[in-house]
Amino acid sequence: MANEDLFAQLVDSAPDAMVVIGRDGVIRLVNRRTEELFGYDRSELIGKEVEVLVPKRFRGGHVLHRQGYVRDPKVRSMGSGLDLYGLRKNNTEFPVEISLSPLKGDDEGLVSSSIRDITDRRMAEASARLSSDRLLSAVESIQDGLGLYDGNDRLVMCNSTYRQLLTTSVSGPVAGLTFADVVDAALAASLIEVDAESPSEFRARILAYHYNPVGAFDFRLRDGRILRKTDRRTLEGGIVGTIADVTEDVALASERRRAQTLAEAANAAKSEFLSSMSHELRTPLNSILGFTQLLQIDKKTPLSERQKEKLEHVMKGGEHLLRLIDDILDLSRIEAGRVMVSPEPVNVAQVLSEVKTTLDPMAARASIALEVSVSSEPALEIIADRTRFSQILINFGSNAIKYGKAGGSVRFTALRASSSMVRVSVRDDGIGIPLDKQDRIFQPFQRAGQEAGPIQGTGIGLTITKRLAELMQGSVGFASTPASGSEFWVDLPLHEAKAAPAADAAERQVAGSTLKGETGRRYTIVYIEDNPSNIAFMQDLVGELERVVLVTAPTAEVGIELVRARLPDVVLMDINLPGMSGYDATHKLHEWPETKHIPVIALTAAAMAGDRKRLQDAGFYKYLTKPVRVPELIATLEELLGASA
Repeated sequence: MANEDLFAQLVDSAPDAMVVIGRDGVIRLVNRRTEELFGYDRSELIGKEVEVLVPKRFRGGHVLHRQGYVRDPKVRSMGSGLDLYGLRKNNTEFPVEISLSPLKGDDEGLVSSSIRDITDRRMAEASARLSSDRLLSAVESIQDGLGLYDGNDRLVMCNSTYRQLLTTSVSGPVAGLTFADVVDAALAASLIEVDAESPSEFRARILAYHYNPVGAFDFRLRDGRILRKTDRRTLEGGIVGTIADVTEDVALASERRRAQTLAEAANAAKSEFLSSMSHELRTPLNSILGFTQLLQIDKKTPLSERQKEKLEHVMKGGEHLLRLIDDILDLSRIEAGRVMVSPEPVNVAQVLSEVKTTLDPMAARASIALEVSVSSEPALEIIADRTRFSQILINFGSNAIKYGKAGGSVRFTALRASSSMVRVSVRDDGIGIPLDKQDRIFQPFQRAGQEAGPIQGTGIGLTITKRLAELMQGSVGFASTPASGSEFWVDLPLHEAKAAPAADAAERQVAGSTLKGETGRRYTIVYIEDNPSNIAFMQDLVGELERVVLVTAPTAEVGIELVRARLPDVVLMDINLPGMSGYDATHKLHEWPETKHIPVIALTAAAMAGDRKRLQDAGFYKYLTKPVRVPELIATLEELLGASA
């Protein structure tokens, strides 16, 4: 291959456009890339002045530059920073970079230029500038201060809020400062209030947080503002930090705490007041109701029928007032958080049977049939406080009877509402609830339009019912059609019995107990519990221990008198009892000289941290959580009774 052909191929294979011109600016040579880039055939360019490739608005200046270059030719590399453009044959412009190289030893003063199309690069640069501008605008628009530090902990960028808060004392640019420099400048200018610690202690503390950011760091400026610094590590090892002015938030939080303290104090005062008023109101009511009953049964001076009728109104009014006092006191206890529930497995059928027995006389007087229907599922159980569950059903049932129709019926039903909940409902065929009253039925003192009617009521029962259900992780609801009847229900968590993995261990514990056998000292235990299932369990357990006698009591009031009479060796005390609580009963036993030495074991379903602390402070020998673990109970009894022996 001839040298000329080789040279031509090399020139045509170059990635950039190549144009060779003489001292006169006339084009001597172009390569194939020049044809592609500018849209000319090389025959159209050879012999033309190079300005044909330059936009018209630049041609005059280009001729002067070219002439100056001829006088002092030198190499100019690509990307020299000049803003240059080329002109295609179709008169479209495009950005270019050009390098110039004079050919040495050439008498014609030839200059070779390489021309590169940088359209794509300019578009990418423009897009990058737009993104950068948007980022800077977004950072600047952030209300909080924002600073970005690199992996060497040098400030890369920050917004004006950040500068105003921490770097107002720095003269000159802040980019490149370390966070330690920023803190030192702020401390030197007394921008930061260090409170009781020294500046060096504060500096060490804030730097420790900055280098290992966990949570947030609060500090105060000299002008009283409270700032919250929140730092996070970036993937590149740097730190992005925000500084927010939380002065108002802190003040509001303080105000909320103060308001909460005042509200708690007001609640306590209200409860104390209601308790006191309950006593003050009950005392005269006791006289009113007592003497009313004496007048009704007085044989020496019997009353006329008219007088008896009037006294009956007095009696009913007094009983209604007494119920109102009880309901208001109950509601106030719930609102003050002083009602404690003791959730445990409760057999629904047993409670419904007890509720039916309680309501049967009331239903009979109203000529209403009372029915109970429980799911065929064996031993349907819920997790609830037995006493409070019974209270809910009695409230629903008594309302159904009061607002029912003579000759009608009230039906209790229980079934699974879902895989985890049981629904117990009470349906009646009574007067129903007006549509415009239904949205307020669970609010206090709402009686569904019967406020002035002949049916007595306080309007608080349903409010109490709703609160009690929620305390037991349940809910209440209803559906009613005016003149056709209503259905109220309560949904409570289902209890699914699980096989006890320690059953064999419990059996061995009982079998090997020192309390078994016919010989040896015998012991008495008083068990105060209102749940029949729990009583039956304890009777079966203690029945295996021949040297132990179990005596049970359904309420604390009965139980403490039984303890005083029998002076047992141990008392097992349920905490949540109807009437007096297990706490109050234990306090009473510790007050009396004859019973204060008797150890009391608390049995409770309340196992939260606060409950444990309260149980420990109440003077119990020990507390065991329900469901009771047999080995633990047997070991505790052996420990106590062995010590007494």
